[in-house]
Amino acid sequence: MSVTDTHEEKLTLSVDVEIPGHEARTETSLFRHTKAQLLEREGHRCWICGRTPEQTGHPAQVHHHPVERSLANAIDFKLVQRDCEDGMYGSDAQSFDWKAFFSHGDVYAFVDNALANGRVLCPEHHIGKDAGIHMLPYPLHLAQRYIRDGYQFTPTEVICHADQE
Repeated sequence: MSVTDTHEEKLTLSVDVEIPGHEARTETSLFRHTKAQLLEREGHRCWICGRTPEQTGHPAQVHHHPVERSLANAIDFKLVQRDCEDGMYGSDAQSFDWKAFFSHGDVYAFVDNALANGRVLCPEHHIGKDAGIHMLPYPLHLAQRYIRDGYQFTPTEVICHADQE
């Protein structure tokens, strides 16, 4: 087997997706409350790099995950329930009250619950060019969490994970 040397790979990503109709984006009281709880619980540390706002110079952000807010009206929440109950998205998603959710039918009761449907990210790994979850294919975004420190990931990003001991 031959080894390919480190090389740059440039992608031109064109996405053509039908986003379902949805209400204008607002920060609901549920999201505001659970976002504060999530940030506190996670110490405001980015899920990808582990850096805090003091280290990045910017407030931490909360990304809707696994269900993006703009796609909520297209989601089959029985499928989300299955993965959550299987523990795929952590203990808060696993213990989410699905019976109450399905009885009242408000999709934002899950979507805006940042404890069940949120991930803390620094601005770079949330919306940053060549690094953010909104800008990269998911396999590349996820790889940033596991690539070794010092690796030149993009022309402008060298992987650097915060010491979390």
